[in-house]
Amino acid sequence: MDEKIFKDLSDINEQELLDKKPSKIKKVIVIFLAFFLLILMVSYFYSFPLFDIISSRLESKPILNNTINLDNISIVFSDDSFSLLQEIYFNNQKTEFSACLSGKKSIADKTIYDINSLYEPKIYSRSLTHVSFEPCSQDTLIILHSHPYKRCLASETDLETLRKTKELNQDALMVIMCEPSRFSVYS
Repeated sequence: MDEKIFKDLSDINEQELLDKKPSKIKKVIVIFLAFFLLILMVSYFYSFPLFDIISSRLESKPILNNTINLDNISIVFSDDSFSLLQEIYFNNQKTEFSACLSGKKSIADKTIYDINSLYEPKIYSRSLTHVSFEPCSQDTLIILHSHPYKRCLASETDLETLRKTKELNQDALMVIMCEPSRFSVYS
């Protein structure tokens, strides 16, 4: 058996092994992956929220023609409700804000939330990453609050607030606004 292994090894041409080069596509893929992993590691060590931003981008939806479209839900901002919401957003860039959105819910091919009014509830405390506010009225269809720029993921506190709200109003949604025209919707 040792002779067979020795013969197999002696048949290998060293120069052929040295001359074999990986394909250019393989090189590009390896370089890209190495660069991507380097960026992820740097963002982790320097606390840049790259993971949050990527996850938020995948989960959130843009608003188009005053409508946020999901698979089974559409949120339509009628009258001047969306421009009012954007005004509140731009006036609160340094801290989170909250808004209670009202309107009508209808069911056709998908559930449609037609939002025609909103108000800001009383705020108890706020910072760049937190807002504490009084509960919205029971006729509120959507509890909306902002998050820091490009970070649209709901926190455990957000999900708990939604759960408590749904005990009072099964139709309620929670929406997180993280850019002037980008939202994550939780039902």
